[in-house]
Amino acid sequence: MVDYIYRQLHAWVALIGMLSISCMAVASDNTTKTGSVAHSEQLARIHERGFLVVGVKTDYPPFGMLNRNGQPVGFEHDLAADIARRLGVGLRKVSVTGSNRLQKLQEGAVDIVLATTGDTAERRKIVTMVEPNYYASGVTLFMPPNVNIKSWSETRGKAICATQGSYYNRIMQQRYLMELQMYNSARDAKLAVKDRRCIGYLFDNTAVISDLANPEWAGYKAPLPPTLITPWAIAISSKEKGSEFERMLGNIVAEWHQSGYLQDREKAWGLPPTAFLENAHALWQKIDKDGQPFCRRIADGSWRPECRNQIFLTSTDVGGLAQIGLWLNETTGINLTLIYDRFDRASFMQGLLTTLVLTVLSIIFSLSLGIVGAIFAESSHFILAGIIRLIGTVGRMTPPLLSMYLILFGVGAVINKHLGISLSAFAVVITCLSIYTGAGVMTAMLESVETHRLSVPQFQLHFSNCGQISRLASGSVTAALINVSKATMMASAVAVPELLSATTAIVSERGNVGVMMNALLLTFLVIIFGVVRLLRYLERKLLEKVA
Repeated sequence: MVDYIYRQLHAWVALIGMLSISCMAVASDNTTKTGSVAHSEQLARIHERGFLVVGVKTDYPPFGMLNRNGQPVGFEHDLAADIARRLGVGLRKVSVTGSNRLQKLQEGAVDIVLATTGDTAERRKIVTMVEPNYYASGVTLFMPPNVNIKSWSETRGKAICATQGSYYNRIMQQRYLMELQMYNSARDAKLAVKDRRCIGYLFDNTAVISDLANPEWAGYKAPLPPTLITPWAIAISSKEKGSEFERMLGNIVAEWHQSGYLQDREKAWGLPPTAFLENAHALWQKIDKDGQPFCRRIADGSWRPECRNQIFLTSTDVGGLAQIGLWLNETTGINLTLIYDRFDRASFMQGLLTTLVLTVLSIIFSLSLGIVGAIFAESSHFILAGIIRLIGTVGRMTPPLLSMYLILFGVGAVINKHLGISLSAFAVVITCLSIYTGAGVMTAMLESVETHRLSVPQFQLHFSNCGQISRLASGSVTAALINVSKATMMASAVAVPELLSATTAIVSERGNVGVMMNALLLTFLVIIFGVVRLLRYLERKLLEKVA
């Protein structure tokens, strides 16, 4: 009987709470009629098309993942479905990653982003982060059984795996001077940890908890205390700041906190109770002394300060280039972080240096392999010549990116397991690019040999006369070497911090897509121009020597 009365009282309290939050929403809407809220074109488009497009993750269990049937499910997928239901429209999901989620939003590919997006001041400069926040997490280190790191200070100078687009990458690298290896997805980063290419994976503690419960990662651990606790927020277009769409989403999240819906979803997906949701639930249920909800909107339409996000990363008291750069960004929208931000500038320059080294080494090895391969392919030893020609054919037909994955995650995993040797991603990239391009150079050389034999039937290629054939094949060889210079961008797929990787990391944090992509394009044009000029110079020298 007592239990029955308790359940009835609990139901009445919940009902009263729901009514109070609804009244709060109505009151806030009445306030907006005074002119503090703007009409939302995005909301109008959503209702016109009849469905809401939400950017969600599918590689971050249990917040977003694929079930056994290949369908996207998870904690945040439930939230997206509830928002669509409240808006009275259908739901369409778009899979996003940490590196492209805000890009998708800025491009208009999605209406909202609900993808473990930390609410930071930097992100608020490029998108609208809906308040209140709906969840929070910190960062920890996912480590294999054989690694004994007992404090964050011990990560100094260590190779740490990370995923592009995570808000904490920059801060943790600056704070602990760790060497971050950037991967496109959590799965690739965890495989790199398994192959011992890094001592651990820097990631949200909420996702790591789920991984540790997975039999696949038996024995792995995360003993370091979570740091940089940062709330998550729904992200919408920057144009929707102060709009009815932002207001409606904020009211929905507020009701989630008040009703305990988020805690129910947390429990349903096997997540341990978090202090953030417990405190938020208590705060949003709190009633003021005048009988009104404590967390309510004030005259300007925003929530009371006590109920807003208190954790912001701000840049104040700046001068010099930083002041000029920030002023330019605020007045014109041109975010030249490469000029005024030391960290971005250092990252870009490191990426540029890595790209130049990749380019030079790939050209040298490609040219060497191509010439040597052509000479051996022309060998009088039938078996040797056949083997070399077969290797050249396979090398030319196999995409270098596929080769990188096969060697690094396939062969590399076997070698690491049986011999304890971890392959260098940098060396693997150079090897794959050089074999692919070297095969093209070899083919060009052999074709030139056949052409030369039309006039000199008894011609036989040797080291002594390869310069003559190189002159005939110079056009095709130069084109192949220019292409390998462009192909160095593939290195970012296996966490080699080249120029594209550095640019993507800056874009994912800053959101300055246009500026950075133009900077990347201009830089690559300069690199390719330099490569062309150098190759033309070497070609002229070769012609002079042969003549």
